[in-house]
Amino acid sequence: MAPAVPAQSGAASPAADAAGPATIAGQVINASSGRPVGRALVRFNDRAMLTTYEGKFEFDQVSNPAGLLQVTKPGFYSSNEPGGMAGVYVEANNAATPFQLRLYPEALFTGTLTAPDGDPLEHVPVSARRSMFNGSSHTWIPVAQTQTDSHGRFRLPVPAGDYRLVSMYIPRINGTDEAVLPVSFPAKNSSATLDFVHIRSGEEQHYDLHPETSRTYTVTAVFDLPMGRGFPRIVARSGDGSTLSLPVHISNRGEEGSARIELPSGTYTLTANTMSPDGVVEGETAVTIGDHDVTGVVFHLEPVPVLPVELQVDGTATSDNWQPSLMQFGLMLDKSEVDPDSFNLSLPLMTRRGGVASFTVSPGSYRLRARNDQGAWYIKSASYGISDLLQQDLVVAPGSGTPIRITVSNQTASLQGRCALGGAQAACWVYLVPTTPCATTVFQVRSDGQGNYNYAHLPPGSYQAVAFEQMHSVDYGNAAVLAPFATHVRAVTLNAGEKPTLDLDTVSEAEMAP
Repeated sequence: MAPAVPAQSGAASPAADAAGPATIAGQVINASSGRPVGRALVRFNDRAMLTTYEGKFEFDQVSNPAGLLQVTKPGFYSSNEPGGMAGVYVEANNAATPFQLRLYPEALFTGTLTAPDGDPLEHVPVSARRSMFNGSSHTWIPVAQTQTDSHGRFRLPVPAGDYRLVSMYIPRINGTDEAVLPVSFPAKNSSATLDFVHIRSGEEQHYDLHPETSRTYTVTAVFDLPMGRGFPRIVARSGDGSTLSLPVHISNRGEEGSARIELPSGTYTLTANTMSPDGVVEGETAVTIGDHDVTGVVFHLEPVPVLPVELQVDGTATSDNWQPSLMQFGLMLDKSEVDPDSFNLSLPLMTRRGGVASFTVSPGSYRLRARNDQGAWYIKSASYGISDLLQQDLVVAPGSGTPIRITVSNQTASLQGRCALGGAQAACWVYLVPTTPCATTVFQVRSDGQGNYNYAHLPPGSYQAVAFEQMHSVDYGNAAVLAPFATHVRAVTLNAGEKPTLDLDTVSEAEMAP
């Protein structure tokens, strides 16, 4: 729901004395224009009402002024940040303050999908994928998806942000042997930089996309291991680096099975991934398709490497009867290279039979990450062979089985302080970005309504600290993201056992807007 802040101006909200019922009141505004939003639905606990045409609301005779204040309206988003604050929690000490709730008008991508000859392409899925940072890694998430109509038109309402528009691969459109090849906008440039288009709240952008079409041929492949009950996922990568996730048709006969896929002429590297009775298996093969169907393709499947993860407690840790578990650290592996053609989902640490924690991961390059709330312990070091995983990528080779060793300590530091917005104490989000090696990219904490924050159990080391009026989820591993807010950023070094105070000048919502 909508982020909310106490109003900075206007008449005082009526409120009962401390012993009587309270009145909770305020106004809903358009975050882009600053104008009031009428007929918005405001909820407070079990009560609800529509705002007036001036955007005002008032709940009177509230016997218990503690609860969540929320607002919604069709055509608006509650926040430009996915997972943004779901409202404001009202307490007795701030119930008399008039609240200002913000709604963000949806942005809109429109466009057409036409073949090279100009004919409209109908019933082709088109999605808007947003550049996202989930606190540990960057990824591209499909936020909105639709199908083109009979005129090849599409319409995608989205929250403001950075996007790529992507159409799907359709191997046989309308029952023909013609495929619609996928197209992305913006296209990858020659330096492999991931470009995007930025769209603001309330803005409409129109794009005409022109995917190529091509005749397809059937490729029949078999697997040299029984697939059990698994269903394979097959991806084709062409010489130019583009990726096609392929619909697969399976024919099972006893333990033998074949897979049929449809591809245009060309040379491809095919990767198949599926479950076998012994776990996840994967195979890769090359295929060249001319002007005819292809048979005899064989996937040589091999087990995907399983990397056990071992935990040890640092010798300087305080003696304690309670010992940590690996699972509490939220360990995950993220691909080092972000590809907008896939969703780049993190690989979580899993517990296998016998209670052994491990990653099941295909050969490649990865970053080790941990969540920003690890309890009273933190990851002091992580190694894979001679690689220091707090500073280097994890490179997994075929057949790898070397364990990852995690050393943890409870010799943590803490940080406290107060946030001010325009000289007044106000609620904020505090972000602590490590500048010394750390398994976590950023630590975040929400202050109370008076701007006081307290973060216990932080890894000792150096940080850059910044406070934002609203949630601000970006790739803090990129030093450039804090450059626009340099006057608000403070440096701090934390030593084990210490709890310094660091007050912060909050970046306002207006300053956050790109």
